[in-house]
Amino acid sequence: MTERELSTLVHDHVSSDEPPFSLTPDAAILRGRRVVRRRRLVLGGTVAAVLAVGGLAGPALVGGDGPDDRSAAVDRTQGPALDPAQLPRVIEEASRTVLGRSVGDLGPATFEGGPRAAVLRYGAGSDHRFEVTLTQDRARAEDSGEQYCESGLVRGAYLECTREVRDDDSVVITKLWAVRLTPQGTFKAIRNDEIATTERDSLWFERRVKVVKSATLVTYVKELVRASSLETARDALQVPEADLVELGTDPRLVLPG
Repeated sequence: MTERELSTLVHDHVSSDEPPFSLTPDAAILRGRRVVRRRRLVLGGTVAAVLAVGGLAGPALVGGDGPDDRSAAVDRTQGPALDPAQLPRVIEEASRTVLGRSVGDLGPATFEGGPRAAVLRYGAGSDHRFEVTLTQDRARAEDSGEQYCESGLVRGAYLECTREVRDDDSVVITKLWAVRLTPQGTFKAIRNDEIATTERDSLWFERRVKVVKSATLVTYVKELVRASSLETARDALQVPEADLVELGTDPRLVLPG
């Protein structure tokens, strides 16, 4: 699989079921004004520091492409350079450590990766699956605003959804929703009011943690179960939500720069 094919696959997989951008014009203007004020304060108070560190500070001052500039988070998530050949091992070690607390046998892992995307899966072909995805995707990173959960809940796309902004400016979104398995072997989100009419053999439920670590870097951690109802799915989901968040926010899970 080529890098282009992998990037397209990951993008389609994680974007087909994201809520539409729901920021109103008034909210965008207000947020933009806040950013301008914040940047003026930073520029006015740190000129000496900028001169001292030179090019290292440049990207943080000019980076970002929207009202919510997360460029500062890029430096915090990059860390030491990682050998791309070590990425599968790093992801597998981190995921087995966390998921293994609740799952007795994860089975073998499968990995697909490239410079801008990496996916590690457990349970391929079974009725209980796990997936860790790392992707460099600015659109997915930006699609995590304050109204993310509210929009999805109102539309009936999510059964549960919470959003948290952490001290390091990363955004953690956790949600539970219904999906169906397509004949092509991929998953497609379905609305809550479609659950009752979806064929039982095609009905799955997914708990997903989305972590926006920087202006472009997004980590997804998912647990999926085939279940005939939400109640059955709740009994089948094994990993606590807090553990999925712990794995998604692991600072080691970054793409090599």
